[in-house]
Order: sequence, then C-alpha cells, then structure tokens
Amino acid sequence: MNLFDKLAAASLPLVPRPIVRRLSRRYIAGEHRADALRAGRKLEKAGYAVTYDVLGEAVEDQQDVNLAVQEYQALLQDIAEEGLELNISLKPTQMGLLLDEKICVEAVEQLAQQAKGHGAFVRFEMEDSPTVDATLRVFQQLREAYGETLGCVIQSMLRRSEDDVRTLLKNPGPLNVRLVKGIYVEPAEIAFQSPEDVNDSFLRIFRLLLEGGAFVGAATHDSVLIQGIQNILSELPEAAHRCEIQMLLGVQEELRQSLREQNIPVRVYIPYGTQWHPYVVRRLRKNPKLARYAFFGMFKKKEKL
Repeated sequence: MNLFDKLAAASLPLVPRPIVRRLSRRYIAGEHRADALRAGRKLEKAGYAVTYDVLGEAVEDQQDVNLAVQEYQALLQDIAEEGLELNISLKPTQMGLLLDEKICVEAVEQLAQQAKGHGAFVRFEMEDSPTVDATLRVFQQLREAYGETLGCVIQSMLRRSEDDVRTLLKNPGPLNVRLVKGIYVEPAEIAFQSPEDVNDSFLRIFRLLLEGGAFVGAATHDSVLIQGIQNILSELPEAAHRCEIQMLLGVQEELRQSLREQNIPVRVYIPYGTQWHPYVVRRLRKNPKLARYAFFGMFKKKEKL
C-alpha cells in the first residue's frame, strides 16, 4: 500500500459526503431503481449483458434484511415488465449472514423462488474471508434446490479457493461461478499478496472450472489477465460458450468497448441504492487503493452508450 493509499484510508471519515458522492458517481447508477433500469436499457442497447446490484451490506437487524429483500423483489418485477435481462446480485451480509445463517438462507430463498418463476438468475456474492465458509454453506444448500437459477463467487486471491472449486465441482448439478481477484486486504497466510500470484491463481481456477463443465463469469479489468483467459479459451474452444467477461460500471470502459467490438460477451454490473455512501466508504477503507482509482476516474469522460 503506497503513501497516497494510506492517507486516503486515514482521511475517509473526514471527507465531506458531496466529495465521496463525486468520487463514486461514475461507478454507481444512482440512488433509485429507475436510475439502474435506465443504465441497464442503455447498456443492453449497446450490446452488453447486465447484472443489477442493490447497494447494502453488513446489515444489523432483521428489518434491514426485509427491506433489502423487498427492494430486490420490486426490482425483479420491474425488470420483467420492461423486458430487460433478469439478472441480480446479492451480498451475503446484506441478506443477514452476520445475524444468523438461517436468516440468510430464508432471505436468499425468497428471491431465488421469485427469480426461478421469472426465469431469472441470482448471483450470491462473496465478501471477506471470515464469511467464506458460511457463504459457501448457504450457496450449496440452495444450489441443490435452485440449480441454474443460482450462482456463486470465488476469489482467486484466497489460497483456499482451488480446493473450494474442486469441492463445488464434485457436488451434483449445474455450476455458475463468478471468478474475481478479490478486493479485500487479507493476511499473507490465507491470501496471495503479489499481483502475479493472484493472476496465476485466477487462471488456474478459470481452467479448472471450464474443464469441470462450469459456466465462468471472469470478472476482471486487467488486460493481461484477459489475454491469459483468451489463451486458455483457444486451447478449450468447446468451452467458449461457457464464459463471459464481467466488468463494473464506469471501469475500463475503453477495454470493455474493445472486447465488445471483438464479439466477446461482456457483462456489466450496475450498482444502485441509497446505501451508496456507507458502501463506498467501507470499500475504500477495506481496500484503500480503490480510492486512487476513484480519484483519477473523476477526471475521465464517461462512456457514451
């Protein structure tokens, strides 16, 4: 972590809310569902797949879980009525994982039931290392009942992830994995520390998943890693239909456009919601180098879709 990142982490509590909002606005669709749907329409028209993500995590009571579930239920209904792609992303601690694992299972299942009725897809996300075991338990429990409706996330920075993937592949049923590097600052005993080691782990897991028959959403903005992904796909051409590149709203838009022009499937995550401020502050404090990217992003032009 460089000096700028350390200063950013230390000063976050002092940064006025309007400045944090400005830092985040190219990466967040807005506070309201209508903002996200507007972004989704434009992105779909431009040839991208989309996933909608209601901001909020580490909820502290059952009422917050209920409110999150209600917003996702309304979101699914609105997406269906507009004829847009039915694809949403849920964070475990937003669904009550820190309160009680049973609460989380019940919340996710409510949405999985509705999603299955609509023919929608639900991505059950992954957060920092203390939540990984419980997250995978919840996913595996619901995977048995909802199959292709539900997918999970694996972080290549965690040393345990290859073993987790082998376990997931052994279990019966379809498997859809979003493979990410991981944004959290984790200790060396449980996580790779160098970018090279994280990338090597990513590509090993990517290959393992494809060879195991899984669908893989390769979530990265790293052009070097994308080249590694393309090299593997050239060796496994029969698996190309089980892969897409996934990127975040407002990040590496020129690279995203280039991939689209090459007819490579690209999915864009669209976050929105009133919880943007705690979301941004929490993310930047957990991984302060993101503040540097957000700061310089203020001075870049937004993509014209």
